[in-house]
Amino acid sequence: MTKQNLVIVGAGGFGREVAYASETSSKFDFIEFIDESANGTTPEGWKILGGIDAWPQNALGVVAIGNPRVRRQVVERVSSRTHRFTRVDSASSRHPTVTVGEGSMLVAGVHTTVSTTIGKHVIINLNCTLGHDVHIGNFVTIAPLCAISGNVRIHDGVEIGTGACIREGVTLGMGCMIGMGSVVIRDVPANTLVVGNPAKPLRELEPW
Repeated sequence: MTKQNLVIVGAGGFGREVAYASETSSKFDFIEFIDESANGTTPEGWKILGGIDAWPQNALGVVAIGNPRVRRQVVERVSSRTHRFTRVDSASSRHPTVTVGEGSMLVAGVHTTVSTTIGKHVIINLNCTLGHDVHIGNFVTIAPLCAISGNVRIHDGVEIGTGACIREGVTLGMGCMIGMGSVVIRDVPANTLVVGNPAKPLRELEPW
């Protein structure tokens, strides 16, 4: 199996976690960063090449930026230059009926069960669990320690804060945000921030 050259857009904390996950994979040959706001090397010694113009033509990549709206903007810029995306999947367990879209990143401790669909450019962070028949759209960010029950539908651009719990059968509307530690027991409207236990609307967000 020929290994792929990997670049990671975003040399912040999550990008470096993705790099760490990638080092243990037999799929990737080397890891370097693209970041317009940084240069040199990361604290771990990974090289930062520069901005998007420095992306090697023979490399595949992921955009490891936590904010879904910013991540979408960067993906659009990269796509316009014909660069190609890959997946970084270090999930601890994943059934063959789980599908993962291009550009998505699953790091250590992620557990999925059966018949789950994960869209493009999705971030699922440390120690999250996903139940059966979950559908996740594109550009979703799921922070560490989230528990998502079965038959949950998560639309594009949703951001779920650390430690949130989502009840079975709930739908999270496009571009909504779930606050840290929130317990969601009913559907969440699009472009709405909800917080608390049980989670209640706090304010409206910019349209996705």
